[in-house]
Order: sequence, then C-alpha cells, then structure tokens
Amino acid sequence: MIAGYRNPATFEAMPDARLGKTARDVWDILQARQEPGGLVRITQKELAERLGITVPSVSRAISELKDRGLVNGRTQHGKVLIHPLFAGYESEAHLLNHIHDPDTHLWPLNFPDTTIDLPRGSDPRHGTGFDPDPDPDGGEDAPMPEPQPFLRIAS
Repeated sequence: MIAGYRNPATFEAMPDARLGKTARDVWDILQARQEPGGLVRITQKELAERLGITVPSVSRAISELKDRGLVNGRTQHGKVLIHPLFAGYESEAHLLNHIHDPDTHLWPLNFPDTTIDLPRGSDPRHGTGFDPDPDPDGGEDAPMPEPQPFLRIAS
C-alpha cells in the first residue's frame, strides 16, 4: 500500500525546519519511499548512490533530520522512521487513529515557534453508517452500492 495521505499542515511547516539542500534531498527521497506510518527501508549507501554524493554527506543530512525531529533518532541499519505527524498514511482516518493511539511515540520536533495542527477529523460520510477503518473483530460491513441501470446510447 502506498502512503498517499499526509497531514496538510506539515507542508506549511517544512520551511520552518530550515533544512540544508542535502538534507532536503534526502527528506524528499524518504517521503517518496515510505510505507504507511512512516517506515522507510533504505540504507545510507542507497541514498548516496541515488543522490550521487558520498555516504558521509548522507549521514550528515540524516543527522540534520534527526536534530529537527523529522526522523527518529534511534534508527536501525537500513530503516528510518519518519515522525508520525509528517508520515504518510492510507487515509485521514488512519492518520488520526495512529496519532491518537497510546502506543504511538511522538518525539519532539525542533522547529522554533512552529505548531502543527492535526486535521479536524471530520468525515462528510459521518452518520451514513460508513466505517473508514473497520475493526476486524466487530466492524460493520460497508453497504453494497445500488445497482445502476444499463445505459444505451440512442442512435
């Protein structure tokens, strides 16, 4: 599944991070390669090859991203975790569920004088019986769509 939904407020906050060019280039690749929830499986060597730079340059860029709080400071070899507020999700409902989950670790961001708002969480389908993230143990089935009549083009 591609991580297609991102918190719109994060786009406005990115200039406040004041990232250097290499850190921004690394950030763009991490954003493009992430799984839903912000996990990126890529090594510094792969990033260096992709950008045509040295591994130490990539290491400095990732350190800059860690200093700003955009990626988790505790990384494993070949894995980077993007901050949950900046991660991509399958939908707005998945973002809100992940952020409000007590098991989700939200580490501090280091953007001076910046706050990032979460989406309102309003769903225009509210009250329609639609469950955007059904619980497998007791979620409701989505209603079947009404069959549409076949249309014939008059000649």
